[in-house]
Amino acid sequence: MSGRAPALLLLAAAAGALGAALIAQFGFGLEPCHLCTLQRIPYAFAAIVAALAAIEADHRGRAMLLGLCGATFATGAGLAVFHVGVEAHWWESACSGGEKLADSASGLLAKLSAGKAAPQCDSVPFALFGVSIAGMNLIASLILALVSAQATRRAWRSA
Repeated sequence: MSGRAPALLLLAAAAGALGAALIAQFGFGLEPCHLCTLQRIPYAFAAIVAALAAIEADHRGRAMLLGLCGATFATGAGLAVFHVGVEAHWWESACSGGEKLADSASGLLAKLSAGKAAPQCDSVPFALFGVSIAGMNLIASLILALVSAQATRRAWRSA
């Protein structure tokens, strides 16, 4: 890949990941937990940076932006590692389970009137071949970080 193609690939991948998350949420009713929502931020930021890299004429400027994409995807991978650890109960998060049941009728009414509770970060609502969505995000983020690093290296060489 040369020129703007890597930036466009990263833009498409980031936008595709965000689109898949939104389709899962609004199309299939798979409500995200707090950590799932946080994991969308690196993809949104990387999409913006990749779009800037695609329109950048200077090879050095493009290389720097592609490097920033790589750092962003690596950060997303770090968030995904944390979420996978919460799901595996290696460590806890503020949104892990542990919510207590109501101990009285008035407590139950208060919980019911509070509305639908957000999903817990340590539950796995969907897995494919034993890999949770957070695990899939980890794999995708690592691959995209590596693609970004390779694209950055090539852009620096052509500068």
